[in-house]
Amino acid sequence: MRIGQWFTGRRGRLVSGGVLVALIAAVVGFVAWRGDGEPGTPVAPAPTSEGPASTGGRAPLTGLPTAGALNRPAITVKVSNTPDAHPQRGIGEADIVFVEPITGGTTRLAAIFHSKLPAQVGPVRSLRPMDAALIGPTKGIIADTMADRWVMEYVDRVADLDDLGTLRVPAGTYRLDDTRRAPNHVFARPDKLLELSDRKAAPTPYFAYSANQEQSTAQRTGERASSVTIGYGGAATATWTYNQGSHRWARAEKWSQHLIENGPQVTADNVVVLTANRDTSFPKAKPTMTILDVFDASGTLRLFTGDKVVAGRWSKGAVNELFRFTTTDGEPLLLTPGTTWVECALTSMAIQTR
Repeated sequence: MRIGQWFTGRRGRLVSGGVLVALIAAVVGFVAWRGDGEPGTPVAPAPTSEGPASTGGRAPLTGLPTAGALNRPAITVKVSNTPDAHPQRGIGEADIVFVEPITGGTTRLAAIFHSKLPAQVGPVRSLRPMDAALIGPTKGIIADTMADRWVMEYVDRVADLDDLGTLRVPAGTYRLDDTRRAPNHVFARPDKLLELSDRKAAPTPYFAYSANQEQSTAQRTGERASSVTIGYGGAATATWTYNQGSHRWARAEKWSQHLIENGPQVTADNVVVLTANRDTSFPKAKPTMTILDVFDASGTLRLFTGDKVVAGRWSKGAVNELFRFTTTDGEPLLLTPGTTWVECALTSMAIQTR
């Protein structure tokens, strides 16, 4: 990735490919809504960058049936993930969570809320450059404790987001919890953020979903799997273990089960382990800062759904375009309707599957 390409090659590719993307979206949308019940037929169109697609009574970020229209923007909260930040608050209500390596042996979460809005989420921490590419496609709100000036300027310039960081909102928008030690004492209030933002539109579906778990790509074509460990290093190394009773995956970090405050262990219907190269194009980034190259780029992934795993590939164009997840043969990768955690790892990090 090269900074000089923001306004040349990258944007040029986006413009020139717009017509092609629209045609592909139309074809995929037709197939998705045939209603013939064939195995693997998605319940919603595969996501595109051309704007919101009809979700047919399904929540756009989970693929689950919903009675309401969910006519509100997605809210992403940056959440601290160091041991002293646990237990975290509110993340069990997230539709999608990205796990980002930020330094050696430390990760941070970008938790996206749309179907449900908890009263509080946190502890809230700062932005990182890769948030622009991960969260930009939601075109919603992001909550954070700000960041270095160059990071803020970069995200403001390239990402289609309403950044309502702690220094950009009235007092009381965030809650300071005096039972927690700084810096892990700041908590976002999604309802307050909604009131302040001029964003109103619901997000485009981020992933493509099958009708149910049995028709997901992993279940139809994958191999048996019972656990996966992502080698972030130190306390951040994470392991997901399949629970046969709930048909879901449960998360633990090296030092403990990943627990929610006053709640159970973190679980997900889908776990995506996405690997990417390191991005070294930010001259102001400290050498210790880990940044993944996740736009105008591609790489490999593994999708864990039910008791199976399937290998695949990811690709992404410009910052605000959605990822494209496919099988190794180029077919759309269909997730199980439900919650999804995406573990973002460097290609050099060890991924162990059992």
